This record gives sequence, C-alpha cells and structure tokens, in this order.
Amino acid sequence: MYTIATKPKCPYCSFSRSWSVRRSKRKCKRCRREWSARFVINHIRATRQDWDRCVSAFLVRRSTTYVVEQTSLGYCQVVKMLNHLRGVMTADQPERFTGVCEADETFIGGQWRNKRRHIRKRGTKKGHGTSKTPIVGVYSRRTSQIIARVLELRNETTVIGFICSRLGPGAILYTDGYKMNRAVKKYGVRHYYVDHDAGEFVRGAIHTNSMEGFWGYLKRNLASIGGIRKTKLPYFVGEFIWRYNHRKLTRREQKDLLLKLLLE
Repeated sequence: MYTIATKPKCPYCSFSRSWSVRRSKRKCKRCRREWSARFVINHIRATRQDWDRCVSAFLVRRSTTYVVEQTSLGYCQVVKMLNHLRGVMTADQPERFTGVCEADETFIGGQWRNKRRHIRKRGTKKGHGTSKTPIVGVYSRRTSQIIARVLELRNETTVIGFICSRLGPGAILYTDGYKMNRAVKKYGVRHYYVDHDAGEFVRGAIHTNSMEGFWGYLKRNLASIGGIRKTKLPYFVGEFIWRYNHRKLTRREQKDLLLKLLLE
C-alpha cells in the first residue's frame, strides 16, 4: 500500500516546513508561496481519492472518456492527470540488463501517401526512405522486461550507444543481421545475430522473436489510439512499456505501484 508523508512538502520548492493559513491552505517558510495540502501532485487540483479513482479506471481502460465517466472528474482535469501519469510510467524503466538480451528497431507512423498534403510538400522522406519515427529497444530474457526509447535522430551513436548503455557486465546480445548492429563489439559486448535478409530467423537460441512480439503489441495499441503528436509519442510508448513490464502483477498491485510512484 502507498503512504503519504505526515508533513506535507511545498510543491514549488519541496521544503518541509510550512504553516496553516486560510481555507485549508499552507504557506511555505522558504519560498513564501501558498498551496493546498489537499492536492498531492504539483499544479494538478486532485486529491488522493481522485488519483486513486483515476488510476483504477485507467488500468481497466485507458480511454480518457471512460476515466471521466468512472471518476466524475472534469475532462480537462483528467487529461492533465493522465499526462502526468504517463510521464511517471515512462520514467519507471529498468536501468540495465544482464544475461541474454535481444535488441531491435522499429518505425512508428502512417504511410507517406496518407500524410496530410502540407506535410508531404514539406520535403522528402528520411531514414531508410521513410518518414516514420524510429524506436530502439532492448529485451531481457532473464527478467522478461523491455527498455525502449523514441529517437529523434537515427545513427550509430544514438542506436548503438543506447543499446550498450542498457547492457550490464557480461551481457550477451542477440540482434538481426543489420550491419550497424555489429558495431556493439566496439563496446566489448558479446554479439550474435541472425541474417533476416538470407531467410534466417532462428539459429538455436539466437533470435529476436521476443522483441518482435513486443513491437507487435506496441503497434496494435498505438493504432487503436489514432493520431498522436510526435511530442507526445514517447509518453504513450512509455505507458505501454510499463504495462508490458508489469503484466504479471495483479491490477491491485499495479495500482499500488503507480500510486507509490506518483506520491514519491
């Protein structure tokens, strides 16, 4: 279960010393700002009970309209709460993996011919002849968890640098046969690959099927949402990574974990 500190901290400077003023408000001794002790998240007018109901509904069905119906909160208020919640879920990813890992890339976005006219007039496609947004991910066979990142620029530094930064000492990496992936040996990583272009997808224990399965899970869920702004895409991706990594927990355990992360 989650707990709340007995001495509320200032949401502006995190100072713990304050005094009560008027209408359930408190005044910080350091920054001298007034704030309400009833609202547990900075700049979001929602109580602990509001967050409890919001998280419970969000875990059942991620639709904003559904959360509004289940909580009786305002639509704009729920949007702010869900945006903050997705940010917390995005930040809650494993640091590093050890043991056998898989790494792969994918691209998120609609087809070029379906883009709006003003976007198609803006310029040519990018990155492997596509205008889609690249995502790189690492899967741990030991923990069955994912670490992934949405990339603004796709090159050896961003892709291989991210993969190697998420591998602990002694990790073994499996990838496909894309030539850039072989650069991980520069970082001292034991690397094996299967050549998809030659029709090889599995060679003993060497494959990337687990990563491919997660990409399918991610794309199905993103497709059900519809259009997503590029600035918001990392938060939606982070949400589904969190759901995937904690899929073995019960819904009550997921809710308790999210509330703990929210109130830390």
